[in-house]
Amino acid sequence: MAEDVTTNDYVQSWKGPKDPDNPRNWTKGTKWTSVLIISAQATISPIASTFLAVTDLSVADDFHAKNVFLPSLPVAVNVLGLGLGPLFLAPCSELYGRRIVFLTAFFLFTILNAGCAVAPNMAALALLRFLTGMAGSAGPGLGAGIVSDMFEPKERGKAQSVYGLGPQGGPVLGGVIGAFLLELTGNWRWLLWLMTMASIPMNTLSVCLLRETYEPVLLEWKAKRLRKETGDSGYRVENEVRPRELFLHAMTRPFRMLFTVPICTVLSLYTSLVVGIFFIQLTTLPLLYGPTPEFGLFSYEWKNGLDGLAYLGGGLGLVWATLIGIFGLNRSRKWMATHFGNGEGRPEFRLPLLFFGMLLIPIGLLLFGWSAQARAHWALPLLGAAIFSCGMQIAYVSIQVYTVDTFRMYAASALAANAVSRGVVGCILTILGFQVFESLGYGWGSSLLAFVALAALPVPVILYVYGPRLRKKQIES
Repeated sequence: MAEDVTTNDYVQSWKGPKDPDNPRNWTKGTKWTSVLIISAQATISPIASTFLAVTDLSVADDFHAKNVFLPSLPVAVNVLGLGLGPLFLAPCSELYGRRIVFLTAFFLFTILNAGCAVAPNMAALALLRFLTGMAGSAGPGLGAGIVSDMFEPKERGKAQSVYGLGPQGGPVLGGVIGAFLLELTGNWRWLLWLMTMASIPMNTLSVCLLRETYEPVLLEWKAKRLRKETGDSGYRVENEVRPRELFLHAMTRPFRMLFTVPICTVLSLYTSLVVGIFFIQLTTLPLLYGPTPEFGLFSYEWKNGLDGLAYLGGGLGLVWATLIGIFGLNRSRKWMATHFGNGEGRPEFRLPLLFFGMLLIPIGLLLFGWSAQARAHWALPLLGAAIFSCGMQIAYVSIQVYTVDTFRMYAASALAANAVSRGVVGCILTILGFQVFESLGYGWGSSLLAFVALAALPVPVILYVYGPRLRKKQIES
């Protein structure tokens, strides 16, 4: 028996560093199957967020909504739900396991999408879209934690880059597919029925292939099994979770981390900013490339569903960023460890790539805004969107990996804190997106966002210098 003995109790642990039950020792096939499943699920729920971005004016017309803020409301509240959902789902995954929370949330996501498809008015649609976002946040909210459960830090960058394409690539696919489907069907409700139908096989695949990955829960299951098989109540897990006692404490952990842990606070605010800008672009692309000019703004007037192709600019940037992450995240960490860490890795070695991504963001925004303002060739704003989304995705993935490396066992709660901030800010910016460009035009509207992004450039440098000191502060469990 491989358990350690303390007086009359057995502290249950893995059977050495090569225990095949430890998710980090699973075969590559098993690990990457899980990565692809959670990435697919993390793609589907954000697709739902922008399905209605390309149809927002159609939805507003259907419900006779004339206010300038209302067309973006179904998208904005969905983004808010995507942000708030992990506040509940992440702590539950740390109490009961990733798998059961993941599967339950996506079952509800499927049902709620069907409800959105039959919504009788804007208020009902907004409420159901909010709940759909909360349920669908399991993919974007829990995926990074599942990756961290299965991969060592030195291997994590590649898997995180592949997974990270889903949460940001989903909105792009939603824009492209949504525009053509709206043109084909003439009814935005069909987009939501398609989302419902697409979710069913993914749920089935998840039930069949997705395994539990969270180490404390797996060890607790193991201890319970041994207690039952042997009749010896001494089998236990050190610091064994007591859900009824710790539920409230765990549920408030993301908020406490957001407001009391400086690293978590800074990274959450920055991620909120760049992802919020990303959603502004997604909801305003129909203004620049839509079939008819709106709010007095210039449009390239792409018709017959072709305006959805404008989202491919951002999609191209996401592909660039994914390739950079796959080939660069692990290598850059290893190079930094060799030259500055005496061979020992630490979370701050993720930050140089974060700085590079942050530098691309204002460059892309300025190119997008001023080429659109000048009514230049349609490819130039799309190139700007590609550069921006490339920088945004590099920054997003770098922050996710840095957060996981820093908070380890409580990575899901730290990422939930990030998601809460991201959802609230993203919701506000999405609603204000039309207003910003209507008031300032494409050029100065994008410049305003670029100047804010430029002001945040020192963040990685500050974290690199002070991060080790900040990490020594005890993270409340």
